[in-house]
Parts: sequence; structure tokens; C-alpha cells
Amino acid sequence: MSKGFRAHPDSLAKAAKDAHGHAEKVERFSSNLDSKTRGRLLGKGRFGLIVEKAVRPIIDSMITDMSKAMAKGHRSIGHGLDITRKNINEAEEAIRKDMRRHQDDRDAVHLKLGDRVLDEGDLRDRHRKRVGERVDDLRKQGHGPQRHLDPTDEMLKERLGNPSKRVDGNGTPIVDSHGKPIYSMQDGYIQSSGKVDPAHGPNAKERLGDDAYLDAENKGKRHKCDAFSTGFNHGQDEAFMHADLHGRSLLDPARTDRQTIRFAPEDAWGPGENHHERFRGFYIDPDRPMTGKDINYKPVDFRGSGLVAIYDPDGKGGHKLVTMFPEPDKERNS
Repeated sequence: MSKGFRAHPDSLAKAAKDAHGHAEKVERFSSNLDSKTRGRLLGKGRFGLIVEKAVRPIIDSMITDMSKAMAKGHRSIGHGLDITRKNINEAEEAIRKDMRRHQDDRDAVHLKLGDRVLDEGDLRDRHRKRVGERVDDLRKQGHGPQRHLDPTDEMLKERLGNPSKRVDGNGTPIVDSHGKPIYSMQDGYIQSSGKVDPAHGPNAKERLGDDAYLDAENKGKRHKCDAFSTGFNHGQDEAFMHADLHGRSLLDPARTDRQTIRFAPEDAWGPGENHHERFRGFYIDPDRPMTGKDINYKPVDFRGSGLVAIYDPDGKGGHKLVTMFPEPDKERNS
């Protein structure tokens, strides 16, 4: 009577190592696919069938075969490993066939003469170009970027004008007990005059003279500005664009009048504690407006600030952005 076949431990170890190697090969093949193909492999539709019909049966077959081999004894282990190896090889070939069968023009990269495949840097450049084109379009719609994105810090300060001195009935400046001028105030902030519209562009006073104090959109009116002159930091074009997109999502399409939309920065850009760092701005120090002939400006603390976007109907069924700016929390800036 036969005492049965007794497999050598080294042979079993080698067989198991070979099977494991094939499994790793299939896994490596799948992981090396590009992201587009991986998305299809894991998705639905005809490409999703590759997973159902090829990859998943590998695992099921290995479990079944090895379970049977262990139940029948050592003689069947080698046979079970052979079957597993065969299943893995067939699965690999099934993946290749499915990829070849479903490859069509939609998966191909079509290049014109002189074109090349875009790399990561090219894609960033193209994105920046599209952001720039969108912000340029917003410049044509209103004055949002011209007053709250493009200006230098000096232009934001010039927009605040010069502190207005209080005068008596004869037009004589009123002074305090120390002989210092008393400045006009409203709601705790310095009132001023001679405000330069940033929409005129750099060096407006040198180029335009007194016309720099007129509104760039309405030359018949003096330019106005409240206690704060605020804007987005330089390089925040994309943030400005996304803020506008969020503001538009809050518009009431049934209204035909001007709409003022207020929202929090995180509503436009997602959760974050440092969104206030995207802004810059100034106001005149209420406690000490002047030092000699120099105006004392205070930087705005934008923590807790919101965004204001104003839209008008564009006459085509949509809306144009009149302006958009960060609105400071007055309690933090008194």
C-alpha cells in the first residue's frame, strides 16, 4: 500500500513563492495604469467589467483552490498552486484583451502640427491664463478688480483722501486746548476729502491733476470711499474669480434690480482659518489722524471679515459684477 506522496518543504515553499510572485505581478500591472484608465477600471460601464470578470475572480479562485488543496493533503497542494498560477495568467491576459478591445479614438491623444503633450507645468500655465482671462472679463463688467485687486498699497491709501478739519461758521479750523486741529468724524472714523479713485490707475494725480478725484466711471461726480479702503492681495486673482462664482450662485434670477450679496470667505474657498490673509487694506487712525503733514494709516485686521459682491442685470438674462470687496469687522478696527 502506498504511503502517499510527501512533498519536500523546499518545493512547497518555491511553489508558494511563485504563486505569490504572479499575484504581485497582476497588482503591479494594475497600479501602473494611468489615472484615467484606473478611474475607468474602478468605475461603471464596459470598463468596469474588467474588474468583475478578470481581477476579482483571481482572489476567489485562489481561496477556493487552496482550500481544496489543504483538505486533500500535501499531494494536492502542488496541483492547487498550478491551478492558481493558471488563473492568474488568464486574468492578466483578460485585462490586456479588454484594454485592446476598448481602446478607441476617445482614449487617444490627438496633436496638431507643432503641438505637444501638456505636462504639469503647461497645465498650470493654461489654468493661470484662463483665470487671467476671466478676471479681465470682470474688469469689463464693472470696477471690482480695478479698485480691489489691481491697486498698489499706496493707491489704496490715496483712496482714503485727507482728513477733514472741523471749521466754525467762518470757515476757521477748530482747535483743541493744545492748539491742535480737531478732525471731523462719523461713527468713530475720520472723515476725509480729496479721494483718488484707484480705477484711474497708477500715478493718477500726476497724470490727471484734479480729475484724479473724480469717479472713473462717472466723471461728473467726486469719488467716494467709506472709512476703509480694502482689496485682495496681489496674486489673488484666482481667489477673486472663485469668490465671484460663489456670489453668482446666490443671486435670485427672478430679480431685475441690483443685488448685494454678502458671504463668508470660507463659503467661497472652503474651510480655512487663514482666509483673512488674502486681503489688505487701510483706514486713518481715529486717535491720531496726522503726524505733522503725514497721514497716519492703520492696517485693517481682516479676521472675521466678510465679502460683499454687487451685481446688476446685464440685459442679456444674466448679471454683471459691479464690484466686490472684503468688508472688515468694525469691532476689530476701531
